[in-house]
Amino acid sequence: MITPAEFVPKWELWHAGRQKRVAAQHGPLTLTGTHWLLYGDTVIDGIPGTWRAEDGKVRLTGGEGLSVTDGLLPVDEWLHYGEVDLLTIQRGDDLAVRVYDPRADAVARFTRIDAFAPDPRWRIEAEFVPAADADSVHIAHSNTAREEDYPVFGTFVLEVDGVRAELVALHSGDENGAHLTFRDGTSGHETYGAARFLFVTAPPAGGPVILDFNRSQLPPCAFSDAFVCPLPPPSNIVPFRIEAGEQRVVSEG
Repeated sequence: MITPAEFVPKWELWHAGRQKRVAAQHGPLTLTGTHWLLYGDTVIDGIPGTWRAEDGKVRLTGGEGLSVTDGLLPVDEWLHYGEVDLLTIQRGDDLAVRVYDPRADAVARFTRIDAFAPDPRWRIEAEFVPAADADSVHIAHSNTAREEDYPVFGTFVLEVDGVRAELVALHSGDENGAHLTFRDGTSGHETYGAARFLFVTAPPAGGPVILDFNRSQLPPCAFSDAFVCPLPPPSNIVPFRIEAGEQRVVSEG
């Protein structure tokens, strides 16, 4: 249990770490492009070789100067070209190559992440209800027309100022990790309009969980248009204002 005296320093440490990580190696500010391999051979500007999707993997040909010059690459494979790193990814049935450059303009211009002042009032107790195995939710995405059905990890039932909400969570990828994508009354005004994310650990059998909205964070697509981020399902667009957590990216120029 966190005490009032610990609350603000712990949040400030978390916030400082977030500001470092977004501009660090492979941080979202360093992503300069996501190149979808949809139409045969693809050339990536400034990177040697040609790329194509083949049998669920990425075929690289003629990549002189890369850490791998030719071959069939699995998903989630990192390659290196000087200071630039590349990552093969898969979303649905589609493959792509992401390019991360620590010298990206977005990194140079980055100043800070604006956030609401930490407030213990936004540590809200919710009841976590695990999902049935067959439960899924249809999700649209930012910066694309892509839509996809995701397995539901569970639902968080909470109340804010007398208003009940049921927030659907996806699996974060961590053990017992829940990923909430939400929009509230501040979205598009004080905060980034598409969505904000909140990651929490949930009890496998269900039960009470503290949702600390002070740890709400901007999605990767707030830092780079090359990201495709899941948008909130209708139940996660809440009618009240959540005046907590990250608000917007602030950059020079």
